[in-house]
Amino acid sequence: MQTQHGLTADDTACPLRVFVISDFPLLLAALTALLATQAPRLALAGSAAVTPSPLEALTAAEADIVLLDLDGDAETSLALIRALATRGDKVLLLTRQQERARQDRAIMLGARGLLTRDTDAAQLLTAIEKVHHGQLWLDRDATGRIFDALSRHGAMPSPDAAPAMPPPLSEQEQKIVAILMANSGEPAKLIAGKLHISESTLRNHLTVIYKKFGVSNRHGLLGYVLQHGLLLPA
Repeated sequence: MQTQHGLTADDTACPLRVFVISDFPLLLAALTALLATQAPRLALAGSAAVTPSPLEALTAAEADIVLLDLDGDAETSLALIRALATRGDKVLLLTRQQERARQDRAIMLGARGLLTRDTDAAQLLTAIEKVHHGQLWLDRDATGRIFDALSRHGAMPSPDAAPAMPPPLSEQEQKIVAILMANSGEPAKLIAGKLHISESTLRNHLTVIYKKFGVSNRHGLLGYVLQHGLLLPA
């Protein structure tokens, strides 16, 4: 069974709890109303402005995912994203701006996805679900910047990141990492299919890639890429 906007309703006993944060009251009201139409698959855990800090309300709400409007004050929004990521919150961003530097910085600080405000409701709700399940939700341009950074190693490290960079990757390894970043929650079979290789070959490549990055699994790889800021500046 599917809801009005296409999300399945398999687990009605445990709705996905979404907390919405925005300094714009009309946007906050619109998102709240949209989420209300998705019961019982989704539930509104709560809502708040970016300022004053919503962390106390968010803690009480026990949300599964945070939908954060990025269009407020840049310094405040980015500081909030850092705090949310430190807590382990899964953050999906919404923005009307085309400011790549801010968007890339937000992802480097720990946000798991980004959508523009012209996104339709179905795509927004799909992104919420995918990010909750551990995937990144980035457009092709952002994914391309990740791929380019891995290729050139001309990346911009985050302020707290260690300066060490991984050894150079082969062209195939670069492609594998880029596809993993764009499909971080998908099974190995699907990833292998996108690469037109067998699962066994994919596992062999991943063993080498993980060794180069000093990690043991794809979550470690994702964390390394985000922590070390493997995104080119805009």
